[in-house]
Amino acid sequence: MARKDWPTLALFIAGAGIAIALPGCAALDAAAVAETHRLDDAPDYVDLSPPQPPGSGAIVLPITLDPGLRQQAGYETRAVEFDSILAALNARIASGSVSGCVSPVPNALAAGAPRTYVGIADSEYAPAAGASQRLPYDRFSPMILHLERPTAAWRDAVASEIARKAVPYAIVIHLGVSQYSKGYAGAFRKEVALGTGYRQPIKFLTAEDKPVEVLHLTGVLVDAVGRPVRAGAEGVVLRDTPFIAQAVDAERVFDTAELQRVLSSERRGELPGTPLKLDVAFDNLIAQLTRGTVLIPAR
Repeated sequence: MARKDWPTLALFIAGAGIAIALPGCAALDAAAVAETHRLDDAPDYVDLSPPQPPGSGAIVLPITLDPGLRQQAGYETRAVEFDSILAALNARIASGSVSGCVSPVPNALAAGAPRTYVGIADSEYAPAAGASQRLPYDRFSPMILHLERPTAAWRDAVASEIARKAVPYAIVIHLGVSQYSKGYAGAFRKEVALGTGYRQPIKFLTAEDKPVEVLHLTGVLVDAVGRPVRAGAEGVVLRDTPFIAQAVDAERVFDTAELQRVLSSERRGELPGTPLKLDVAFDNLIAQLTRGTVLIPAR
């Protein structure tokens, strides 16, 4: 099973220091601008505050591009290539065809929203705090969730919107690219755990210590005062580097054609109606954050 060798452990990173969850450290943790958690097996979610009731109502803010994408090698000047995917997702939100007790908000709020990184700890895309999560006994780099907390101005803005809509929560979603780890499914199969009930086989002749590139959606549920409650991610599609390229440490990013196929031919054939992988990832992200009903293949 993917990530089966990883211990369950969470460390909170605050600036250059570590806020440990012990009595007397609550003030330090509350003042932290970010926190980092090691992830066990998928799905990749972390409760940041006491769990909310299942099926909690929420507003969904317009989906935007992950702010870090423009700094990622291979994507610096390609933000426009993600516009059509963002447009399709936001059209779904605007149409009201979103599962669960959620409603759209047409306008984006002020800058300063929470940002979530989900991926391997020592990826070139990972925050600096991620490297400390790889421990001496780790065979491979662990998967982590790193949350950059929202600014005070953003919390105030979203709190006003939540009050106006008379719901308890709001959901912030980013579209981005990360790097995920590989795992084994039995003795002779390799796979990548992309999300809720979603594991994609990959070629066995692939370096197990090399990550795969993943297009994914990250999300944060925030409460009535803009405080993060739950965060996580759902993978959409992956790209594995060919074995020969891996041997010389070459890594390949998504090309334009692959991104375009996300809106047409990248589908979940094991699910009824063969829905787009993008739609399933979006629906499951909303369901996971609000503790609703997820869409997974029948066993």
